[in-house]
Amino acid sequence: MRALVTLFLVTVTVLVQATVVNRLPFEWGPGPDLVLAAVVAVALTTGPAAAAACGFAAGLAMDVLPPAEHPMGRYTLVLCVAAYLISLLHSNAGLGGGSGARVSRWAAVGVTAVASVGVGLGYALVGMIMGDAHITVSAVASNVGIGTLLTTLFGPLALLPILWARTLLAEDEYATIQGPTSVGGW
Repeated sequence: MRALVTLFLVTVTVLVQATVVNRLPFEWGPGPDLVLAAVVAVALTTGPAAAAACGFAAGLAMDVLPPAEHPMGRYTLVLCVAAYLISLLHSNAGLGGGSGARVSRWAAVGVTAVASVGVGLGYALVGMIMGDAHITVSAVASNVGIGTLLTTLFGPLALLPILWARTLLAEDEYATIQGPTSVGGW
């Protein structure tokens, strides 16, 4: 059930990003990246392989759906690596909360802000390696700064429902452990 609800919410987020947010005429540059926020929510509540798969699928959908103006696979690669690293850091170092503990909303928003900077810089780096002529230092700084600000402000619209649904539907790993059966104790 948890996987189906997550798939539904991430799909809705991808469709809202592609059909509404990406079509809004922002004069100052990029809009908020709700897909990144959704992938961060999944990465903070699952293992690295599942997070990378979610990042790959969401990134590929964003690469394929119009109005994609970049080579296919560029956003897929960056989002897949970001999701993998976030989940790996969360499971091994307790990023965004204690290892194995529930993630606080504020920590998730902070991780989303940091991930937005990393994804923006990674996207520019991949573009630079691929020979994109539109990449300049000022354009990257402006787009990463504005994109991070807007993703941090509007990202919780996608982040918090997915985080809430995934923690609500999580199976308690201690639910099947039984204590002592006799009065004498252990």
